[in-house]
Amino acid sequence: MLIKTKLLRLIRLWHARIGVLSALFFILLAVSGLMLNHTTSLNLDKKMIGTHWLMHWYGLKSTTPNSGYVFDNGYFVVADGRWVMDHHFLKSDTSEPVIGVAAWGELRAIATPEALYLYTQAGQLVDKVSGNLLPNSQLQQLGLLDKALVIKTTLGEFSTQDGVTWTELKNTHVLWSKPQALPSDTLIDLQQKLAPTLPLERIVLDLHSGRIFGTYGVFLMDIAAILLMVLSLSGIWVYWHSIHK
Repeated sequence: MLIKTKLLRLIRLWHARIGVLSALFFILLAVSGLMLNHTTSLNLDKKMIGTHWLMHWYGLKSTTPNSGYVFDNGYFVVADGRWVMDHHFLKSDTSEPVIGVAAWGELRAIATPEALYLYTQAGQLVDKVSGNLLPNSQLQQLGLLDKALVIKTTLGEFSTQDGVTWTELKNTHVLWSKPQALPSDTLIDLQQKLAPTLPLERIVLDLHSGRIFGTYGVFLMDIAAILLMVLSLSGIWVYWHSIHK
């Protein structure tokens, strides 16, 4: 009887210690689990988190290009494959290199070897000119001549006033678009624009699984799950013997 009493006290003692030790993990699992069950209503997939120390913890860093295309009151750069123009991320359907950018009236013209993209200053795609709509499918340069947009192709130079009709040019002095060093204020703007972010849903999911703590985080959560089982079994054992004294 004495041995049974001592064993009961020992189990109660460790039951309490394990309970205190595991409490934080259980709270974390419970809260994150509740949040994940209501991802849609909480908009976890749409809320972006960009806290510097957290992004550093994930190993995410922003890469800001030092050069790009600069025009009056605006700029265009390619950063990590994304097109950024005047504070806007542009939608594009290509991974081809950009060979030229020009402010053409109220539009922004962006050229790749295979197509000419026309955007509004607000970043909305107006038109994509490619294939038979171009004098030649292989573009080499983009430039301006007065109010005309000019492209250089393997067949020569051509200008347009409307983006549809092209006229061949000869012996003209075109202002060709070239990348240049970005102004300091533009670099500051880009650093903020290109700062890495993650959806809150991803962070909560990583917290719930323990992956946010790295390789050993998953094992830590596994240990927490085992402790929960031990806690449950010891609690059942203590309760059972307390009612059968």
